[in-house]
Amino acid sequence: MRYRLPPLNTLRIFEAVMRHGSIRQAAGELCLTPQAVSLQLKQLESHLDQQLFQRSARSLTPTDAAQQFYKHVRDGLDRFAEGVDAIQPATAKQQLYLYVSPYFATEFLVPRLGRFTSSVPDIDVRMAIGVELDEFNNKGLEAAIHWSYGAPPDFVETPLIDDLKVLVATPGLLERLPVEQPEDLLKHSVVVPLVANSLWEDTLKLLGVTQRPSQPIMMLHTHAAMMEAVLAGLGVGLISYADAVRGVDAGRLVAPFGLDLLKQLPAGHIPRFSLLVRPDRRHSPILMQFTRWLLEEVCTESVVGYASKCRPDQYADA
Repeated sequence: MRYRLPPLNTLRIFEAVMRHGSIRQAAGELCLTPQAVSLQLKQLESHLDQQLFQRSARSLTPTDAAQQFYKHVRDGLDRFAEGVDAIQPATAKQQLYLYVSPYFATEFLVPRLGRFTSSVPDIDVRMAIGVELDEFNNKGLEAAIHWSYGAPPDFVETPLIDDLKVLVATPGLLERLPVEQPEDLLKHSVVVPLVANSLWEDTLKLLGVTQRPSQPIMMLHTHAAMMEAVLAGLGVGLISYADAVRGVDAGRLVAPFGLDLLKQLPAGHIPRFSLLVRPDRRHSPILMQFTRWLLEEVCTESVVGYASKCRPDQYADA
């Protein structure tokens, strides 16, 4: 059969623009200029004799035809990727490109990664560290381990572990400003994750505090910075479970309402680490193997000991 297809590169560019909803972000991922991306989109429209986008000075809106076409293009590129993987020789060097949250990388993944690489010979693992998915998209990586409350659009999510938080402060801070009842928290500054600014409100609500806090809230980008701020006595903080346990055991931190308070939050209000995979890579043999290994690791006793729960039911889907 002779196929009447547009140039493959125009389809790759169209898929990236639809996935990002932005010419600029698609251009960053593909290492092209926005002007080059726009030109390729117009070439695709000309080939199809079909308008795919409504354009204005500030926006690019897909037409109904574009939405319909996108599903077919995405599925087709998935099949191409599967075909490429299928014909790779068994002796070929395998490569795994990951974008990982800093806390998950240092606390969990890096100390255990040797168990994966020893079970998969001839693999190169390349890992970028970061918290913003925009950066992940621009680097063109194929999988991320991301901290969030759920998967963003256009990624296949495999939940790993919940990042249970603990309300803690230094003994010195609590000596100056005691916390004997929940309302006493309103006297304190608080240290929380920048990307989850509802977490403090959820904590106060769980404790039955209805008055709005008036003290400053310090929102920091990484867990390491939050930990340093709390240890410096800059405020009470919502710290990941493993660090809170170590700090309390060492006498450097106090958990005035116990270690397990925030386990009572509804599931959708507890942030989690998830493996996010691009749809066109979800059937990659090396990614599927990595996913199975990762799911087994998060259900080991050492992880369950500080994460609120694991998800072994995901094994069958990996």
